[in-house]
Amino acid sequence: MLIQANKMTKQYDDEPILTNISLQLADNDRVALVGANGTGKSTLMNMLFGSDKPDSGVVSRSKDMKIAHLNQQLIESANSVATFLSTSKPDLNRLQIAMRQCEDQMSQSPANLENVLARYADLQQAFEEQDGYAFADRIDTVMKGLDIWAFRNESVNNLSGGERMRVALAKLLLSDADFYLLDEPTNHLDTEGIEWLEQFLIKGKVGYLVISHDRLFLDRIANQTWEIEDGELITYPGNYSRYAKLKAERLAKIQKDHDLQAKTIHKLQLQIRQYRQWGNESQNEKFFRKAKELEKRLAKIQVIQVPQSPSHRLQDVKVAGRSGNEVITVKDLSEQFDQRVLFQHVDFRIHRGERIAITGANGTGKSTLIKLILGKLTPTSGRVSLGASLQVGYLSQNPQLGKPKDRLLTFVKRFMPNEQVARREMAQFGFFSDDAARRLQDLSGGERVRIALMQLFQKKINLLVLDEPTNHLDIAAREEIETLLAGYTGTLLVVSHDRYFLRKLCDRELHIEDQRITSMEIKSSH
Repeated sequence: MLIQANKMTKQYDDEPILTNISLQLADNDRVALVGANGTGKSTLMNMLFGSDKPDSGVVSRSKDMKIAHLNQQLIESANSVATFLSTSKPDLNRLQIAMRQCEDQMSQSPANLENVLARYADLQQAFEEQDGYAFADRIDTVMKGLDIWAFRNESVNNLSGGERMRVALAKLLLSDADFYLLDEPTNHLDTEGIEWLEQFLIKGKVGYLVISHDRLFLDRIANQTWEIEDGELITYPGNYSRYAKLKAERLAKIQKDHDLQAKTIHKLQLQIRQYRQWGNESQNEKFFRKAKELEKRLAKIQVIQVPQSPSHRLQDVKVAGRSGNEVITVKDLSEQFDQRVLFQHVDFRIHRGERIAITGANGTGKSTLIKLILGKLTPTSGRVSLGASLQVGYLSQNPQLGKPKDRLLTFVKRFMPNEQVARREMAQFGFFSDDAARRLQDLSGGERVRIALMQLFQKKINLLVLDEPTNHLDIAAREEIETLLAGYTGTLLVVSHDRYFLRKLCDRELHIEDQRITSMEIKSSH
């Protein structure tokens, strides 16, 4: 085994996070690690790598294997991106530095030129034998695949946080590692980058343990799925979709066993009560002995606990009256910033009830197109027309709710003054009586999106426009939003890189590429 853990436990502030975790990872394993935010996924990965230690239990790692870890910490380097990535293989990097030193010496025609030439030849041969020139090509391939080629000569320290994370991922993929520990590798990648990473991992010979909220990515790259649930590690064979099916079956069985056990317990309690009553009425000791026997039997029963679902059941969403049949009409639309053309001569129509995804690589103009449709920007040329009887709701990437310390019910009553009505509507969106006093600052990402949608839906909208609604949400929160939007019957327009999310909710996409917008059907995987 490459990595082995035995009965690991971890707690923070006296609260248990992980309990008696045991696992084994071989160098060819391809494992997805899932679980709600805060369940300890990154903590477990850090302990497997060795950057964190369990409170109890043991982690052992094979001494002759190299393990590479991608975490969420920002890298720092004054070197250019290309130079930084060349250090992914230290032995090759040392040879390359030595070769450059020889080249500098040769350019000065030193007295010992023959010795320098001989050393250069030896270094060059060693460099070739270790596939140094092929590695240089590989660096270029990875930079292009992860969309960092454009700033290959920029200092790493001058890049944005997202760009630095892509550089860190590139360095890991270029290393000589025998196993990857990848914590959210798809963050900051657009769809093209995610698909390139999928192929890199699938075709490679290196095993990995991956944390990701991208379910389609996990479907394609994993053949095992491990979930942290109530501090324990539950393992399932297969990819994410297989896991979701098997987990539903497992929870259904646990619920059935729990219900049967509850009936047994209730029956025993009734029998104990009955025997005691008979004993009191007849003063017969055998009835009391029988009652005590049943009490001992009852005390030995270990109550079956049903795992708690992180999401509430959401109800169908009300919409406004019917809009006209043609909701959005775009004619000969062009848009550019300074000298950069985003798209030109674009024509398309969106009809009532359609569910449309806007897709494309980062920087192609997806959010710009939404702002043009909503009238927040004026196009360079062409026009956008909205249909009759439209009530538009727009959810931006970072919805602002109010003052952080405001209570949830207080915030809702600002746009829904009647408290009884407010509580009823909150319940429809999955917020119940015990949520009313929570502060806005304590809401999770998914809860913030749900509240923002609730506020939007008070206008009973019939055109809903969402810009990256699942950013930074865990899988459970994404599924909450999917459930909510599945009940929405108006027209839907969504920008998202979450392909699983789009396949569940949308039937057509407008794809932006090479300054064009192409309409195509989305093939559902469900």
